[in-house]
Amino acid sequence: MSQVSEASEAGRPRRGYDRSANGLIGAIVAVLLLIFVMFLLTRLVQRDVADPAETIDYRPSLAEARADAPFEVLAPEPVQPRWRATSAEAGMQDGDYVWHLGFVVDDEEYAAVDQSTASAQRFIADVTPAAEQGQPVEVNGVRWQTFHEEDGDDNALVLRGGESTTVVSGTVAQDALIGFAESLQE
Repeated sequence: MSQVSEASEAGRPRRGYDRSANGLIGAIVAVLLLIFVMFLLTRLVQRDVADPAETIDYRPSLAEARADAPFEVLAPEPVQPRWRATSAEAGMQDGDYVWHLGFVVDDEEYAAVDQSTASAQRFIADVTPAAEQGQPVEVNGVRWQTFHEEDGDDNALVLRGGESTTVVSGTVAQDALIGFAESLQE
C-alpha cells in the first residue's frame, strides 16, 4: 500500500508552490478588500462634528448685567463681522459681581471682555494666562495696562477702575484687542 501511495504521489505533478502563490495573492486581495470595506464603513458612520463653539445671542445676558451690575457693563458696539459671540455670563461669583462676554474670531482665535468687582490681581489671574506686564496703551483716551503670556499666544488689556476691573483678553494680536477695547460701549 505504501508503494501505491508513493507511486500516485510520484505520478502527479507537484503543485505545492503554485498553491502557495495563489493563496498569497488571494490573501492579499482579501485584506485589501477588507481595508476598503472598513474605510467605507468609517466614512458612512463618521459625521461632520458640529461647531463646538455655538454662536449665541448675548443681548439677554447683557441686559441682565446692565440692570444688576454695580458698575458700567461694557460690550462691543458694533460687533465685527468675523466675530461670533460664544459665551456670556452675568451674576455673583464668590461674593463679587462678574460679567463675561466671549467671542470666537475667524473660527480660530478667541477674545473676551471680563469685568468684576473682585480683587484686581486675583481677577486678572482668573481670566487670563497673560501675566507678563507690557507697556501701557491708550484706548479712547484712557490708559490701559498690557499683559502677554511669556510662552504662549494670550494677550490682555487691563483697566482698573474704582468699583471694577475690566480685562480684554484673548489669543488675537494686541492690535485686535485694542480695536476690540475701542468698540466697547456702556
